[in-house]
Formats: sequence, structure tokens, C-alpha cells
Amino acid sequence: MYPYQFGPPQELPAETNYHNGLAQQDNPYMYQQPINPPLAAFSQPLPPPPLDPTTTRATISPSCPILLPSTSIGATLEATPPFTRAYPPILGSYNIDAAAFLTIIDGLNIALVEPAAFKTLEVAGEGLGFIPNEIAQGAALGLEVAAGTGAAACAYIRTKRLLDRVNHEIFAPKGLKMEILKDEEIMKRLGTTAKSLDPQIRLQELGPHIEVLSFDVAPPNKQTNVLDRISAKQTAYKQAEKDKEKRKKMDRRVQKREKAAEKYNRPIESIDKHYNSDVESRMEIEAKIAKLETKIMDINTKSNTKLEGVSNKKVEEIEKRRTKDLGEVEKERLRLLEKHDKATAKIQKKAEKKEEEDKKKVAKLEWIMIHTI
Repeated sequence: MYPYQFGPPQELPAETNYHNGLAQQDNPYMYQQPINPPLAAFSQPLPPPPLDPTTTRATISPSCPILLPSTSIGATLEATPPFTRAYPPILGSYNIDAAAFLTIIDGLNIALVEPAAFKTLEVAGEGLGFIPNEIAQGAALGLEVAAGTGAAACAYIRTKRLLDRVNHEIFAPKGLKMEILKDEEIMKRLGTTAKSLDPQIRLQELGPHIEVLSFDVAPPNKQTNVLDRISAKQTAYKQAEKDKEKRKKMDRRVQKREKAAEKYNRPIESIDKHYNSDVESRMEIEAKIAKLETKIMDINTKSNTKLEGVSNKKVEEIEKRRTKDLGEVEKERLRLLEKHDKATAKIQKKAEKKEEEDKKKVAKLEWIMIHTI
């Protein structure tokens, strides 16, 4: 390039160099702006900027955490039911794959099992210790609890130790935290509510507020299947019995609704889903009221027919008879309407009571929450 193609030189800040113990400044490099750069310079694409992994990878939003519910709502005196086994794909961007995450979930489920199961199977201090996985090895340390500890305290200590370990070694370094929280606290943090008592349906209702989950996960393998051996005679058995009784109860209710629909000649959709003796009693009253209303129409129809082409004296007799018959029917109809109102109030009162019981019941539901710190 020729000298006339350069503008006046622009000096860069001088550098200080040391030579033989003496400080000296020199400026051997000059940056010179070309006046007319070659056209080829405009045709060359600029190299892409370096990728910054902190800005390009997907991260958990503070307002959209990861949630995993218990598989059911446990009774007061029972061990906490196991948590749902699923994997949030967002954790892949934190280098936590499905196998590692499910190892943690299985470890928590083992920690929540009643201590009697550990004693029976002689695995109280082992937990996940034999699993060839650094996360599982760390999780196992959270399961060591002295024998003789109370059931509730034992489960609490095991769970706390495990959570402390996985948070310290796995989640905290990635800016995350795993917690086990009650349903009320979950709803408070999300700023929303869910209606269903079923944990899985409740999870679906919270869908817009939480990270996506994948339920297409591998079952516990031979090494982690200790969960099945520990809880088979307790949590799994009790849950199976609950599910069995629940199905029987639902089947009986459906059968009653079908019979009621046939008996009262009504579509089954119009029959209360929570069909019971109170609902049946109200339906019987409604059927009787309907018959009386039909009877009123019949009385008026017959009376009007008799009035055609009769003398005034006969008209008075017919109207007098009509008034008497209608009065008797109306009296009975008003009595039934009052009875119907009482039946409705009773059903409403029971529904409100059940709603309060459901609130107390769902308050026992526990969730795993993973959120940003």
C-alpha cells in the first residue's frame, strides 16, 4: 500500500519497558486509518462474536420453578408418599442429566420411607451407597441415621441430610436450590391456586407457572431398585389399597348415577357426580313436585273442557271444584318445595364442609421445588 493511501498517524498509549533495570518508553506500533480501503474489505463477512455460555443456554426463570408432587396425599400418621419420578429437560443446560436427577429423586424417596422398612431389610445405613455414581455416593451420606430415632424425626433427618448434600454439591454451585415444601407455600410462591385434589391433575393446572417435565424416564434399575424393596410392604402396598378402594367407590357411585338416571328418566350428565343419599332424596322430591305440576295442568284442562256450553250455574260448580282441587294440590306442592329447599341447604352445607376438609387434606401434599437462588 502506498503512503498517499494513509491518513495522519494516530499514536497508541505508550508502553513502559524495562531493560537492564532502566525504565524507558517506546512506541514501535502505529495504527493508521486508510483513507480509501479496498473494496474487497467490504465483501469479506465479519467473524461471528464468541459465544457466551452464560447468555445462550436456557436457564430456570425465577418465576417459573421446577415442581414435582408427591404421588398422593399422605395421612397424618403415615409416611410421606414417594415423589413423582420425572425429569425437567431444562436441567440439561446445567449439566444435570436424567439419570443423575432421578438418582436424587430415588434417594429422597428412600429417605422418606418409614424406618421400620430399613431395619427389616438391614439397609439403614446403606441407602444409595453402592450406586456407582458420584451424586448417588454423596446422597448416601444423607441417609445415615442412628438406630432408635423416632419415625418422623428419622425421616426428617435423613431427608434434610440428603437435601443439604445435593444442594451443597450439585445445585448451589449452579445457582439453584432444591426444597421440599407444603402445598400452601407452593401456591403462595407461585401466586396462584389449583382446584384438584389429585396431585397429577394439580400439577397440570400449574402448568403455565412451572417448568416442563418429561415423564418418559427409565424405571429404577437394578442398583436403585432398593426403593421398591424398601417400600413395597408399606408405601406401595398402602397406596395400592387406597387406589383399589377409590376405584370401588367410584364404580359404586357411577352405578348409582346410572340407576338414578333410569329411574327418574333423566340424562346421566344431569345427575350430580357426587351422588349420595341426600342427592337422591332431593331428586325424589323434585319428581313428586313435577307430578303435582302435571296434576295442576290436568285439573285446569278438565275444568276448561267442562266449561264449554254449560249454564252459569254449572260454571260456578265447575270453578268451585277447580279451586278446591287446585288448593289441595298447591298445598302439597308448597310443602314439597319447602322440603326441597331444606334438602338443597343440607347438600350445600355438606359441600362446604367437604371443601374445607379438602383444603386441609391438600395442605398435607408435599412438593419438590427447584428454583434459582
